[in-house]
Amino acid sequence: MKNWLGWIAATLAVAVVVHVASVMFLPRAIMLRTMGGIVRGAHGANHMVFGARPTAANRGVVRPSPDLLYSSCVYNLQRGGGAVRVRASGMPRTYWSVSVFDADTNNIFVENDRKAGDHVDFLIVAPGFGQGSGLPTVESPTRAGIVLFRTLIDDDKRLPELDAARRHASCEAYRAD
Repeated sequence: MKNWLGWIAATLAVAVVVHVASVMFLPRAIMLRTMGGIVRGAHGANHMVFGARPTAANRGVVRPSPDLLYSSCVYNLQRGGGAVRVRASGMPRTYWSVSVFDADTNNIFVENDRKAGDHVDFLIVAPGFGQGSGLPTVESPTRAGIVLFRTLIDDDKRLPELDAARRHASCEAYRAD
């Protein structure tokens, strides 16, 4: 009987350790892998990558929508001097959004066309970064993460126009003028 209780206790202890480790480390590991792929496509951090329309043959993430064009950037606040500027102007007249994710997969900011209109301009900053830029700021709890723009393809005939408009988005180290 004591032998069975020991095995049950050991099994539960292993299960708890595996569960805690998975919850704590798996999201970051997945995000690091994803950020590595984006950085390779952008030739470095703080540069936008304008992905092709997703198909079953070309997709960087699980189950992307074929009705969306994805543009992404890995932000790195260390390489950005403590701040990275994200901006877009002349965005298309269709649904679009921008989201910011930290390295732990937490969504720390989101804005879309309904609120922003046809442009967005903000800083992603490290905690304690000096203010005074006049731009809205998003404080990132991690030094790196992903900026993701999504643009809805509302009509296939508009694809060239939508693709050209989304390329007005940028993600770059912030330099105070």
